[in-house]
Amino acid sequence: MQEQKQEQRYLPALRAHIDHLLGKGWKIIGRNPLQLRNGTRTYLVMHGMLIGEGLH
Repeated sequence: MQEQKQEQRYLPALRAHIDHLLGKGWKIIGRNPLQLRNGTRTYLVMHGMLIGEGLH
């Protein structure tokens, strides 16, 4: 019988949202801090928050 392992990822909802963005074509362009880009839009992940850059 296989044991169920407890989720060990930090902030699983944020991770799921980032996975969703990656599935929609966003690209990881940096890892410390994590940076995502889609066209001219860039997001940073800092202190457990997804932060948009250059919002107009």
